[in-house]
Amino acid sequence: MFPLLYVLQPASPAMAQARIKASAPFAYTLDPTEDVYNEQITHKTLALNASEFVVLHRQESDGYRVEKYTANHKKAWSAPVPVAGFETVIAFIKTAEAALVITHRDNGQGSQQLHGHLVNLATGTTEKSLMLLEAPMSFRKANVAASEDGARLLAYHYQTDQNQHITSIKGHLYDNRLTKIKDTSYALGDLTTILSADIQLSSNGDQYVSLISDNMQRLTVRRYTLAGSAPKSLSVLAGGAAGGNKLYILDGKYKLMPDGKLFGTVITADEKTAIYHSLRTIKFDFEAEEMIFAEEFKFTPPYLESVNNMGRAKGVVAKRLEDIYLSELLLTPDNRLIVIAEKKFAAGGENAPYFGLELHLFGYNDVLNLAWNSVVMKQQEAPATQGFSGISYKANLSGNTLQLLTLEQLNGKHDLYLRSINATNGSAKAPVVLGLQIAKGKEIPYIKAFTAWLTEKELAVVARTSKAPGSLQLLRLTLR
Repeated sequence: MFPLLYVLQPASPAMAQARIKASAPFAYTLDPTEDVYNEQITHKTLALNASEFVVLHRQESDGYRVEKYTANHKKAWSAPVPVAGFETVIAFIKTAEAALVITHRDNGQGSQQLHGHLVNLATGTTEKSLMLLEAPMSFRKANVAASEDGARLLAYHYQTDQNQHITSIKGHLYDNRLTKIKDTSYALGDLTTILSADIQLSSNGDQYVSLISDNMQRLTVRRYTLAGSAPKSLSVLAGGAAGGNKLYILDGKYKLMPDGKLFGTVITADEKTAIYHSLRTIKFDFEAEEMIFAEEFKFTPPYLESVNNMGRAKGVVAKRLEDIYLSELLLTPDNRLIVIAEKKFAAGGENAPYFGLELHLFGYNDVLNLAWNSVVMKQQEAPATQGFSGISYKANLSGNTLQLLTLEQLNGKHDLYLRSINATNGSAKAPVVLGLQIAKGKEIPYIKAFTAWLTEKELAVVARTSKAPGSLQLLRLTLR
C-alpha cells in the first residue's frame, strides 16, 4: 500500500502554549572555530533528572565552562574547561556521575590530540584531565564515540591512502572514569574506496562500525566485541545498477538499539544527474546474522509534486529534490522507527544566508513496514554568521508522540513553535506558538543546541525575548 502524505496544517491561533517558570542571564560567545553548517555538538544542555541540568558554553572572558543548574534555576557550580589556542571542543557527554568534555588539539608539531576533562556532577570538581589519543595530523580529524549512557568512550583516528580513502581505524576504549580498557584496531583492507565511517558503542563496550565503500555503493556494518572475538560483518549493495542507471549512496544515518540491533538508513541518487532515487532502511541483527529490509521508498515525480503543492503557499517550489540530508533516527518505546531528513543549505557566497526548509518524515512499525510518511513545511533563514545555530529544528520523543520545536515567523509572530506528530500513524496537530516573543535583530535570537526536555512538560531553552532583547536568557519553560 502506498503511504499517505500528510499535509501539516498552518499555525494554530490558540493562546501561548508555554509559561516562563524561571529565567537567568546567559553569557555566550560563538566559538569562531565552530562549524555553523555541520554542528558537531548538537546537545549543549544535558538533563540530569526532572529538575536539574548541566550546560557547556563559551564565555568571551574565560573560555569554556560547564555549569550545573538546580531545581530552583540557580547555578550550583561552574567548572572551567582549559582550551589552548589550536584546540576545539568536539563532544559533551553525560555519565552516571560526571560531565565529560572532549577537545581536539593541534599540537603544532604534526600531531593531533584528543583530551578529556571529567567534571564531577555533584561538586563541579574537575577530577581528571588527560590526553586520550595522539595521532599524526590528517585530512580526517580524530574523533570520539560514546555509548548512550556514557559508560563507554572510544577515541579513534583514521588511517587513509593517498586518495583519503579509509584503510583502517585505530583507537583506545575507555570506561566512564576515563580509565583505558583496551586498544582497538579495525583492519578494513578487504573493502575498497571507503569514504564514510560511523562508529556507535553499546553500554558493554561492543563497537559497531558502519562503512560506505565500493565507490559509495555498498553499506557494511561490522561488530567488534569487547572480548575481542572475530568481528561479525553484514553487508548490502545499496547502490549500483537500477533500471539502466547507476546509483550511489548520497547520505547515511545509523541508530544502535539497546538490544544490540542497529538501524541503517541511506539515501541513494543517480550517479550522472544526482537526482534523488530512494530511501532504504535496514535493520542489522548480529545475533541472528541477518538483515531485515524495509521496502524501498522511491522519490518519484508524484512525491516531488506533493511537496511542491504544500510549498506553493509559501512561494517554495523546487524543480527537483536536492539539499535534503538525513538528520535523525528516533526509536519509540514500542520499537517504531522514525527517520527524519531535512532540506538545508547555504545560498552560496561568503556571506550568503542559510536556509532550513521542509522536513521529510518516515514512520516504520516494529517489523520495519513503512506505516506513514509526511512532510513538515517550514521556511527559515539566518545570516551566515549564525548558520544553523538557531534555525533547523529540535526533536523530542514523548512516548509515541514526536515533538518538533522550531524558530519561525508564522502569522506575523516570530517565536518558537511546537508540532506534535503521532508516531503510530503520522497524524499531526497544527503547530502551536510558545509565546516567548523572540526578538528580531542582528544578534542571535535562539540557540537550539541549548534546548533540552527535562520532562514531558518542562524544558530548558536559551533565547533572546523582545521583553529583554539586550541579552540571551536561560529559560525554564512549562508547557500548558
